[in-house]
Amino acid sequence: MNLRPLHDTLDTLEAALPSGDHEASQRLMTDHLQAVAALSLVVERPTDAAIQALRDHQQRVLSRMVQLRDEAAVQLQHSGRSLRAAHAYLQAEAL
Repeated sequence: MNLRPLHDTLDTLEAALPSGDHEASQRLMTDHLQAVAALSLVVERPTDAAIQALRDHQQRVLSRMVQLRDEAAVQLQHSGRSLRAAHAYLQAEAL
């Protein structure tokens, strides 16, 4: 059983994450999940070491996605605070 294409898809997805191209990332994840679903129909031993390695790889990529999401949320919060501060400054200046 050759799982290299699934690992390659995860590597491509992980490399694409920092670019912020969410559509490409979503497409890659959808393709990967479809391939995993198809694999689950033919694999009789889900505890096989190759499957475990693929699961671990997928988990690392998902963790990276969560990390990037959290970093983006912090940046958005910071931007919102900066915008509110600038607005307050402009209001105070107008007085």
